[in-house]
Amino acid sequence: MKKLSAIIVILLLIVFTFFPKHSKQADIEKGISIDIARTHYTKESIKKIIGELSRVNGRYLQLHLADNDNYSIYSNVLGQTSTHSNHYYLTKAELRELVQYANKHHVQLIPELDFPAHSKAMLTLLHKHHPSQYRQVVSSYDNTMLDFQQNQTALDVSRQLINEVADIFYQTPYKDNLKMVIGGDEVPGGGAQQRDFVSYMNQLADTVQAKHYTPKMWNDSLTHEGLKNLNHSIIIMYWHQPSKQSPSPTDFFTNHFMVENFNRSVYYVFPRAQQSTHSLVKQKADIADTRLTDFNTANMRKDPHFNSYINGEYLTFWGEFASDLKQTNLIEYVYKFIRIYFNS
Repeated sequence: MKKLSAIIVILLLIVFTFFPKHSKQADIEKGISIDIARTHYTKESIKKIIGELSRVNGRYLQLHLADNDNYSIYSNVLGQTSTHSNHYYLTKAELRELVQYANKHHVQLIPELDFPAHSKAMLTLLHKHHPSQYRQVVSSYDNTMLDFQQNQTALDVSRQLINEVADIFYQTPYKDNLKMVIGGDEVPGGGAQQRDFVSYMNQLADTVQAKHYTPKMWNDSLTHEGLKNLNHSIIIMYWHQPSKQSPSPTDFFTNHFMVENFNRSVYYVFPRAQQSTHSLVKQKADIADTRLTDFNTANMRKDPHFNSYINGEYLTFWGEFASDLKQTNLIEYVYKFIRIYFNS
């Protein structure tokens, strides 16, 4: 009997040591992301969102800082250094105040940069302040993209921006759990030049880790072959499966990557001045009904992907159609969806 008991104990130890444990709901990160690049959010508006997040026990606020349209924060690297509040970017003092406010309300800020694509705003500022450097880093394939193909100067500029942002957003209360997004979505030529693309993203991830942050990136430009060489510390933000041949959430789990659900068909919200009551009601209902395991794949509802490698889920507010909204209306719009999302 003692021998049988010993065997059972050994088997249990093997199971709990070597097999992934199911995620507990309390361990899942549930956050929101707001696009402050395409639509300007004032310092006060962001503080209100932080306050509302804290009220509903939300703990993560990701800030989409850069896109083709705008680079939305102070940057000495890019020559964006005004100390006066403006409608284009948040000043260094405003950013410091936001970090302090987030700390006070127990909300972690996650800065999101976008490399190498969606970089037109960065490149425009480089062209203005450092024209010779601009010519060295812009891709000959697409002028809204940094050249990721073994271009040391482009890599150096990317690293400088990462280091600058890491210093600005450093939150002492989260020093063991800091995160930063390095992009990787919709990269022209990323599939055909997968080896160079993955090498570039790995080097950015190394830079992020050297600043004591965990790197995050989007899933869509990665191939099955690319997964073999991608830095396993990178958290994957899964927003959609570009084709049936593209890696599914299960492929990332199998390759031991932590994955977050950014389901574009449900968790993408586009604040706007005009929206039909029917579409608004339907979207709110869809958010409330969506499960953590419902990733945006060809068989979303029929093929849920559950695994202990699921790190979290995020509701994203994109800014393409929100430029006509007043700040008060914009915040009210965000509030409504935050309440639906965190009560679902």
